[in-house]
Amino acid sequence: MSLCASVGFAALMSSQMFTASAQDAEEEADNSQRRLNAVVVEATRRAGTTVQDVPVSVTAFDASLLEDTGVARLNDIEQIAPSVQIAQTESAASGTSISIRGIGTGSNNPGFEPAVGVLIDGVYRTRTGIALSELPELRSIEVLRGPQGTLFGRNTSAGVVSINTAGPQFDPEATLGVSGGNYGMYAAEAMVTGPIADNIATRVDLKYRQRDGYIDDVNSGRELNNLNRVLMRGQMLFEEGDASLRVIADYGQTDEDCCIGVNLLQGPTGAAVSTAAAFAGLQGFANARPEDLKVALSPNRDIRDDVEEWGISGEYKNQLGTISLTSITSYRDWQADRAQDVDFSGIDRAYRDGTDITDKVFTQEVRLQDNWGDLDWLVGGFYMNEELGYTDTIRTGSQANLYTDLISAGATANPLVPTGFQLTGSLGPAVPSLFVSLPFDANGDGVAGDPALRIAPGVPAGLPSYFIPGLVDGGGQNSDVFEVKTNAAALFTHNEYTVTDRLTATAGLRLNYEEKEITYDLTSIAPACDFFFSADGQSVLQQLGAINALDLALLSCNPAINSEYNGSDSDSFDETNLSGTAKLAYDFTDDFMAYVSYSRGFKSGGYNLDRSGFDSVLFGGNGAQPTDLQFDSETVDSYELGWKSSFDALNATLNGAIFFQDVQDFQENFFTGTNFRVINSDVESYGLELDASIIPADGLTIQGGYAYTKAERQGDVIVPLGNGQNQILAQGGTQLSLTPEHVLTASGTYLYDISPNLTALFHLNARYNSEHITSAATAGIADNDAYTLVGGRIGLQTADGKWEFSIFGENITDEYYNLASFAVPEQTGTIAVYPGIPTMYGAELKVNF
Repeated sequence: MSLCASVGFAALMSSQMFTASAQDAEEEADNSQRRLNAVVVEATRRAGTTVQDVPVSVTAFDASLLEDTGVARLNDIEQIAPSVQIAQTESAASGTSISIRGIGTGSNNPGFEPAVGVLIDGVYRTRTGIALSELPELRSIEVLRGPQGTLFGRNTSAGVVSINTAGPQFDPEATLGVSGGNYGMYAAEAMVTGPIADNIATRVDLKYRQRDGYIDDVNSGRELNNLNRVLMRGQMLFEEGDASLRVIADYGQTDEDCCIGVNLLQGPTGAAVSTAAAFAGLQGFANARPEDLKVALSPNRDIRDDVEEWGISGEYKNQLGTISLTSITSYRDWQADRAQDVDFSGIDRAYRDGTDITDKVFTQEVRLQDNWGDLDWLVGGFYMNEELGYTDTIRTGSQANLYTDLISAGATANPLVPTGFQLTGSLGPAVPSLFVSLPFDANGDGVAGDPALRIAPGVPAGLPSYFIPGLVDGGGQNSDVFEVKTNAAALFTHNEYTVTDRLTATAGLRLNYEEKEITYDLTSIAPACDFFFSADGQSVLQQLGAINALDLALLSCNPAINSEYNGSDSDSFDETNLSGTAKLAYDFTDDFMAYVSYSRGFKSGGYNLDRSGFDSVLFGGNGAQPTDLQFDSETVDSYELGWKSSFDALNATLNGAIFFQDVQDFQENFFTGTNFRVINSDVESYGLELDASIIPADGLTIQGGYAYTKAERQGDVIVPLGNGQNQILAQGGTQLSLTPEHVLTASGTYLYDISPNLTALFHLNARYNSEHITSAATAGIADNDAYTLVGGRIGLQTADGKWEFSIFGENITDEYYNLASFAVPEQTGTIAVYPGIPTMYGAELKVNF
């Protein structure tokens, strides 16, 4: 209770991190004293504007706080940004999603684009996972809440996270750093910067980080969820008069065994999983609680989540008379390679083997800005060309038929035939076939009990009855290749008009045009699916339906491997949208400004890159068509009342916003029981945000934040079952998953001068999340109780900045929580969760030259 109380108090002083981001201001600052100066932000794309100047709900974090908190990756900002939620599922590369105010897009499917735009040094990243590489030294991070579609790239209907890195300097400097910690953590970094000519400065950053995994596989002894990352980054800055050009080239690589879900609850199929695994001398599930961080997987299946990426960008700035010109050009090449055990258990049921994602993106943005009297105008254009490739390989394992028959035998057992029936014959002749035991009209003459049909191809010789053709070891998706090409263009304007000395009106518009083209070539080996299209197979499906066991057919003909969808096709669509913003801001005093705003955000539609997104003829659909994969665009109407206030006498700030957002056609991916479908639904999000900071004494800075968020569906999410009935996938009026109603963040930093040459640093940060569901499919089962994450750092640093040594910790109270949860496919009632990171601690030494 004392911890929560302290966090609550700090929230009243909560966080706008105010230190000068310009390097000259930082150099003038006293190294032994933190100061609350306004961070220069890009929120309105104008030079020199600060957090307190802009009528935008924005929180900015300076380099000092980011280092003290241990922000090394995008995931880490959640600890200090209360409106931000980051979820990571089965892949860090393609399964990470970010939301602001409860609005985001979560899926392991690369066809889904984020609703929160991530920019690094002004360059838009097309997928959240592409922004997850190791980061170099940071200058600042800005979190802009609510739609930012007028000024920031595309698909920023929920907000923007803008990451600004340290640039080249004309004063020579070099840094070496090493750190180590628990779980075998080791990191090393080096930086050198300086001039190579009077008007040219360069900078090189090298960084390596590795850490052992914290989840143990009881079947193989593997340590999973490790880190292994390399970053190389070079920059060059050219300056000539009013013109400057900053060129950045980078290369990054990860080689990790990630990401693992652990068992929370075993459903009625759990016995079949354990039995099948025992046949191979393995555990089906780890005999452990989720917080024990143990899992049972198939030892013969690889686990990896590897990424290789590179990119180059150039930012050119110049003064054309009084007009400021900014041009940002970039190209990025990103490739991910995944392998995983997709039955999430010790049976060898199904696995991914060499699933590849490639993303090649070119972007160009140009902005012009000037002041004409009382009008501050900005116009610009944006273009993006993206080539996205996805090759999926969900394959069936060596125990796929055994599991199918164990489930069938248990599901069809009854007092008359206690042993039940099998489907594929893997249990041998002692267990009867479904099709001999049931009344079966083989020749259609209306007489039940006809002789058994012929033996199907692939069924072992000598079996006395008829079986469905079994799954093939290594069958399933052998090459599902999707390619999506996107061309997006926009024209935008953002104008600020000074009506009076205290009243400013803002108006902005953005015209978006986007076209997408999909081509695919799908190849799957699934003999049972082929069989079900025969006359005999149709009779089998009728029999299964007669005993309410049609789900058993899905075990042999899962939508993810259904050969019905084999073949090639293509489709395309285009859309045009107008978004924008209108604001009024009034300076009641020099220290208090209030604003009211309306913004419209837009997130483009797309394609669900998943074979199981098609409609199946076998299960009541109208067959595979490329339009089955298409989903609609998403729009957000956002209304906001906010304020910015400073209290010089207290050396404090307090900012806040009350917001309401109406989200139309919110994009979500649901498993319907027979396939994965994208459902567009309506959502409302409303709440209150507070940011504040204070220096109550010399050397002591307190900052934090509070967010109250209600993000609710406005109706049930329903899909038709094809028999006149509907299935409810999510209840209307319920809070969206991974959205706590209350979030508090707090941090405190105290600098104490031990001597004129030595300063001690004490830093503590905390984040409190109220209880919340982690998935609509697991509501009430895998919910997170309220929890608090605490981190800290204690260090020594010299006044001249020559060296600094610190010890640090994350989640130092070892709080357990779930990053996400899911219902395990083909295991009815079984729930798995992705656990959060346990306690991490270590020590760091940096030497500056």
